[in-house]
Amino acid sequence: MSTFITILSIVAFSIVVLVVYNVLKTYVLYKVKVNKWIILGLAMVLFVVPMLVWPTMPKYVANYVIPGVFVFLFLWFMDLSGFIKKRNVPTTNYTIGSKKDKKADIVMRPKAKPNRIKNNNNSNNKK
Repeated sequence: MSTFITILSIVAFSIVVLVVYNVLKTYVLYKVKVNKWIILGLAMVLFVVPMLVWPTMPKYVANYVIPGVFVFLFLWFMDLSGFIKKRNVPTTNYTIGSKKDKKADIVMRPKAKPNRIKNNNNSNNKK
């Protein structure tokens, strides 16, 4: 039974961290401009230093807070590096005569100005 609870807590922890990361990425992280190597350095420091500095830390901090922040920073690094990108899935529009198709077919061409030639010839003759 303890194995089931451990696996369940790992899955719940993973879901919570991923949800928090996606929400923060949507609203906050895209505004913050930070070098990706600084984020990776912070993640590595957070992975190693707390165990050395604070060996008697509470169990919930050692099991949930530090790994959660580490995974969050590592996901942010992966996102900044370009490893996490949406795949380009080709979208095909099977509807006939849609507005989008009509707009794509329009080519902007300059309008001919027939009076310009007449005016230029008349101005040259008057001089």
